[in-house]
Amino acid sequence: MPARRGDKWEGRLKIAGRVVATRRFDLKRQAADWERKQRLAFDERGYDPSAGKVAVEDVLPEWLEQREGRVSQTTLDTDRYLLPTEGQLAGTSRREPVLPLWFRKLHVVKVNASAIEKWQDDLSKRDLAPTTVSRYRNSLSSFFSWCVSKGYIAHNPVASTKPPKDRRAREDMRPLPAPEFEEVVAEITQLSPIYGDLVLVLGRTGLRWGEARAMQVRDFAEVPMPLLHVVRNQPEGADIKAPKSGKGRKLPIPDFLVPVIRSFAEGKAPTDLLFTSPQGGQLYRTSFVRATRWEATSRGRTRHDLRHTAACEWLVQGVPLTTVQAWLGHGSIQITARYLHHLGDFADRAALDVLNSGASKALTERAKKLPGLSRFGTTDPHRQAPDHGLGLGR
Repeated sequence: MPARRGDKWEGRLKIAGRVVATRRFDLKRQAADWERKQRLAFDERGYDPSAGKVAVEDVLPEWLEQREGRVSQTTLDTDRYLLPTEGQLAGTSRREPVLPLWFRKLHVVKVNASAIEKWQDDLSKRDLAPTTVSRYRNSLSSFFSWCVSKGYIAHNPVASTKPPKDRRAREDMRPLPAPEFEEVVAEITQLSPIYGDLVLVLGRTGLRWGEARAMQVRDFAEVPMPLLHVVRNQPEGADIKAPKSGKGRKLPIPDFLVPVIRSFAEGKAPTDLLFTSPQGGQLYRTSFVRATRWEATSRGRTRHDLRHTAACEWLVQGVPLTTVQAWLGHGSIQITARYLHHLGDFADRAALDVLNSGASKALTERAKKLPGLSRFGTTDPHRQAPDHGLGLGR
């Protein structure tokens, strides 16, 4: 039966005496309807609490087996970390298992939000990156979703917990200010015109290195406006896959870059690589670094700093933060907002100009009302400034 919670009615689904799902509504009737629909859904699924009395480690292999061929190899490799290796079981491996023994021995039905949170906290204490913990969490969530579909449990315990927060110091971004960026492009152009153009493109489009490596000629369009379709990503040593965000994006190109990108596309077929090395092959970090003398010409920056350079330049020029987010392909506005930190000097300088301008106008208006007043105490040459014992009145 629905329960009153303040000014709301809470619908509760109970399975074997345990509340497995709740939802609040404005009306008692709505809460009762929700309870009825949830009960029907669980009855159709055939959920049996006794089915979940099996250890996590006993059903993990079956889940991994059915994952083969259904998910990418990268995802499958991450999933397999949930089972300990032979070396970890024998104690000969220095790497601790992702799922500790106490967790693996738990019955599936006994895994609750507290167990998930303790597991996440323990992983974080190993100094694993939050992104790594999140990947393991996603694998575990997929496992428990499968357990729900198999009737072992009524709900996914991972879904009721929050992912770990990234409390590490943010990435040390070092975007190049416009004058320095122009100097870098000029110096690299003297060494290699092709790579000079490439640096210019990366530093003014925000393309990732892997995205530039995988881009094809047909991804460059000039109608209805110049833009790049970012639909592929190929980090070195990996197969072609979707961009990091998991979806494609359109990246408008400023007029001054259009001739540069045209030169890369000239004489190539639509499916040929757009950005290539001076020899016409695919881009590789080692060849690029050697040909451009990157250690000396980059002013201590990384290739990824060219992406940061583009983002900061857009913001300085007044492009809205949400548009920058779309152009960079960020999943959240919080990630893009990090760039605002690196624009502090520009923002501070602009704000100071505003303050100085405002103070100057206010002082001018005040001086008009009081002709004898100036910033030095007087504007009347026939009036003497007070001495104050410093000899200024003489």
